[in-house]
Amino acid sequence: MHAQVSLRDYDGLNGFGSSSAKDVNELAKALSAGVAISGQTGGSALRVESLESSLKVVTFTNKHIKLWKKIPKSPAYSTVEEFNVLSSYGAEGAFGFTREGEIPQTQDSNYTRQTALVKFIGTTRSVTHPMTLVNPAHGDVVALENQNGILWLLERVEDSLFHGNSDLAFDGESEQWDGLDTLIANTAVIDLEGQPLQESDIEEAANLVIENFGYPTDMFLGTRAMSDLVKTFYPRERVQLPAPSNGKVGMAIESMATQAGNIDFNPDVFLRQGKQPPAAQTSASSPATPTSIAGTASGTADGAEWAKQLGAAPATTNFTYAVTACNRFGESAPVFSALAPMTAAQLANGENNVLTVTNAAAIGPNPPEYFIVYRTRPATAASTDVSQFSEIARFAATTQGAGIAQAVQNDANVVLPFTETAYIGELTPSVLTFRQLAPLMRMDLAILAPAYRWMILMYGTPILFAPAKWVRLINIGRV
Repeated sequence: MHAQVSLRDYDGLNGFGSSSAKDVNELAKALSAGVAISGQTGGSALRVESLESSLKVVTFTNKHIKLWKKIPKSPAYSTVEEFNVLSSYGAEGAFGFTREGEIPQTQDSNYTRQTALVKFIGTTRSVTHPMTLVNPAHGDVVALENQNGILWLLERVEDSLFHGNSDLAFDGESEQWDGLDTLIANTAVIDLEGQPLQESDIEEAANLVIENFGYPTDMFLGTRAMSDLVKTFYPRERVQLPAPSNGKVGMAIESMATQAGNIDFNPDVFLRQGKQPPAAQTSASSPATPTSIAGTASGTADGAEWAKQLGAAPATTNFTYAVTACNRFGESAPVFSALAPMTAAQLANGENNVLTVTNAAAIGPNPPEYFIVYRTRPATAASTDVSQFSEIARFAATTQGAGIAQAVQNDANVVLPFTETAYIGELTPSVLTFRQLAPLMRMDLAILAPAYRWMILMYGTPILFAPAKWVRLINIGRV
């Protein structure tokens, strides 16, 4: 008998105590095993359960991460990264011609110094010490949880590379970095107005890039938009040469030749139609749910583009809005508006729908930093079904006072609900890079309990040196 129990005593443990699996099987022959897995009595209490050793992954995997894998990486040496942008070689209006013997006019290049703040993103993972002593069904538990933490973090990174916005903060700069939605120039946008993606749209976007002296190399788009693009080729598939082999038909498109060059397609599962509001608070530290959201017509001609959704002669229609309060921890549950009617005259006049959000009556310890606004399609009755709403806007909080109305947010129908966005541009280090102050790393925490805790961290920020060499295609509809 050992004087004490040590880890050596667990060597060779097969999960059945001191008896072998054969011993248990022999004992079970004289008893009824049954099928229940809870409340087991008699022989079923001794039955050995079979758990398949292969882990079934029902969420995303490493192969779903697209932009993070392809974006050029470069080192950062400070939490504030400065860089110079050459915007012109000289005055564009000058002709440069001179008379014989005359000194040419002096021209100066135009340099602009810009800055980008490094952001910090991470997750903490924990495994209890007893969990490391049992025989796990799927291998080393610490290694498995470490891998899960990395994938969770990369999913957050991937989403933020597209949708991050450093302006979403009540006071100062947000913890987020700026994604392509913010970095791409406002002039480099093509609005599909709810129509599905076509070859001509990609050609137009590629031409817009090359007119700004870029060479488009890659396109990132949602898997649904990619599928709809492929469907546009079906009617042309009258004769397929060579003939189908082994009965295999269909098409797979990986790139497209344009007048600006070949563009690689990168269908990204994270580029989906506008997100829906959560049914409940996503974190215990999320802000409290706002008290209300209300929409009223502005009464002035603001240039709102309602016709692209409702037709050339839009009739009187109603919308329902939802809003959630957000901070770095998560998102609140939504609050829904009553019907917000817009008359045919107001729609035709291009009036904004002016939205007023009122803070929660009790703010709590985690006040809102920004809000996400969701909208339904035109409706005849108000709805509280979250599946009927789609994100159309985000805006920073202007006040964190309890029960106080925020500064208004205008809905000019710029972003249509239930549509997607695609991105096309030059994916080279001189145009787009991710500056890393520290690459993806693991940092162990002090052991203060019988559990192992560690952080998975990364410090960096994306930088788009030439905002006009990328183009956004917004409001992509479905076939």
